[in-house]
Parts: sequence; C-alpha cells; structure tokens
Amino acid sequence: MRLEPLAARTKRKFPRIAGAGICCLDHIFVTPQIAWGGTARVEEYRVQGGGLVGTALVACARLGASCFLFSFLSHDEVGAQVASELAAEGIKLEGVAGIPQGTSPFSFIHVDSRSGERTIFHRPAAGLERAVLPDLGRIAECDVLLVDDYYPELALAAAGTAHKNGVPVVADLTVSLSKCPDLFREINVLIAPRAFAAQIGYAGDLPGALQAIHRLGPETALITLGREGYMYSSVDGRGKGKAFKVAVVDTTGAGDAFHGAFAYGLARRWEIERCAEFAAAVAAIKCTKPGGRTGLPTLPQTIHFLERNGRLDWSDLKAG
Repeated sequence: MRLEPLAARTKRKFPRIAGAGICCLDHIFVTPQIAWGGTARVEEYRVQGGGLVGTALVACARLGASCFLFSFLSHDEVGAQVASELAAEGIKLEGVAGIPQGTSPFSFIHVDSRSGERTIFHRPAAGLERAVLPDLGRIAECDVLLVDDYYPELALAAAGTAHKNGVPVVADLTVSLSKCPDLFREINVLIAPRAFAAQIGYAGDLPGALQAIHRLGPETALITLGREGYMYSSVDGRGKGKAFKVAVVDTTGAGDAFHGAFAYGLARRWEIERCAEFAAAVAAIKCTKPGGRTGLPTLPQTIHFLERNGRLDWSDLKAG
C-alpha cells in the first residue's frame, strides 16, 4: 500500500491517530554514573508513564491530535497509573485490553546526568497468554496508525486493519527482524535506529540500509542517528537532516517523540522532508527536560522553536 490513500481523506484540523503497542510505567533515576558493586547517589527520581507507542501518542495528543490506544494492561497499580496518565492527556483507552491475573510492564531507567544518555532495565508484561485482542475497528476512522512490535500479534492485526482501510502505518520497531517478520509488508513508514542497519547487514552503509528496508516492504524508510540527525528514503527521493542543538537533560523517549510527531505530520499530509524536520524539533524539545514525557511540547511551542531553528518555512503552520 502506498501513501496516496491518505490524500483522499477529508482534511481535519485535529487529525485522528491510533497507536497499537506498549504503554508501561517508567521509574527514572538520574546519577552521574552507576557505581557497579558500590553505592551511587541519586540526584533525581521520578515515576511516569512510558512505552514506545504510549509516549508517541502522548506527543501526538500534546500537538492537538485525537488519539486512540490499543494495548494491554493488567488491573494492578502499575496499570492503573499508566491508564490514569494517558486519560489525563485525552487519549481514548477503550482499545486497551486487560491482562487477567497478569502484571503490567514497567522499566527502571538510568539517566547519566553528565550526558543525558539513558539505559533501560525493562520488566515485560506477564500473563499475556490469557489476554484477548481488543476490538480494532476504530482504526478505520483514523488518519494514521502507529505500531511497535512489543505485542507482535496486536501489531500485525492492527496494521492489517489499517491496511484494509487505507490508513498509513508508521512503525517503531526494536532491532529484531524475527519477532514479527510479516509486519514489514503492512508498514508504510519504518523509522529505525542506527542499530537496525547493522542488524540487517548494513553497518556503516546507511544508504544501503535504507534500500534494504524498502525491499522488506516499507516505501518510506528513515534511520535516526541521535545527535547526528537522520537519513531517509522514499518514493519521492532521499534526504537527511541534522539534529537540533539543545541543552540535553534526558534522552528518554526521544525516539518515541520523533515517531509520534512524524505520524502527526503524516496525518496532516505533509511531505516526508517536512514530517522529519518537525519530528526532529519535537524530539529535541523533549530532551531539554527530564523524563520521557515532561518535555513533550504543544504545537505553538513547536512552531516557535521551528521559527527560530528550522531549515524549512513553517509560516503556514503558524497560520493554522
């Protein structure tokens, strides 16, 4: 499926974006370093919702989109807090299925206070074998679907529903091709980290990696490079962009913010180059505050940032 079906949809001022994937709880602690075998003083500690699709949808909601989540949570304290935070952001949760007698996923995240880089220690959800897929019908009413591969069966079913209804699919995948190989054929836009290039045999050859991604199925491929920016390839050509320079406090959730903002741009039918620069701006702003969601900006905040730092012309966005 190509991206043209989106152009036939009625343009909405507030796009509808669905997400199918993980939402979890993050315990974030900041130290200058981890003293393995010793004791390290924690400079800052906070608990907030996280997860690839969960945080990406929060980014979309802050920008003004109507968002719908499809995921799994247990009826435990973690699940209750995760759901409460998402609902407070205005995200619709009727697509979140319960995990009977299970546990919701959570993470401990160490942030190096010197660089802002993070390391994640993740505890997966338990009891999924007893969970039933949620009703995915609402996806047909949306402009874009975001997926990750944390719940492969859910991702494949959601992407298939989107595909049948002409809804473009933007994917945020981990570095395992074997986890959900059939999913690639349902994806329109794959946004992957540099490590993905190495995993498919193209370490040090990013243009080759982009073409390899096309052969897997997605017609648009983008590789994020952290502080070095990003490269992309689509049916309209290739391009690259630089990361915006900001005072980095915490990189937790930067990739999730990028994916969410890119999906927002795609829902507004922007060109890939424009989606990518907008996404880079949202991710950069996010990194200026601690936690995966605290720094996620609103649309006016993003416009203001792009007016001062963007390479493209964003004056039309300010006009609405």
